[in-house]
Amino acid sequence: MPRRITEALKSWEEAGVLAKDRTRWRIIPASIWWATWKERNSRCFESIENSMQKVKLNCILLLCFWCNQLYSNETVSIIDVLDSI
Repeated sequence: MPRRITEALKSWEEAGVLAKDRTRWRIIPASIWWATWKERNSRCFESIENSMQKVKLNCILLLCFWCNQLYSNETVSIIDVLDSI
């Protein structure tokens, strides 16, 4: 288990060597961390707690949103994004 964020990112990069779309692969850690941070804030400041399924869904939706922004000239579905990584 990586002890630092830099180690986690390095191992993630190594794991994604064979990914179909390396750019999308690199966005995944940021979407996980951002969704986790948003959930943390929701719990701490709004007393709202989502299920783990909802947190995962939020992460996937965020990833798809960011990929759509990155590839704004394409129409990218959730299936397309998940299939490309």
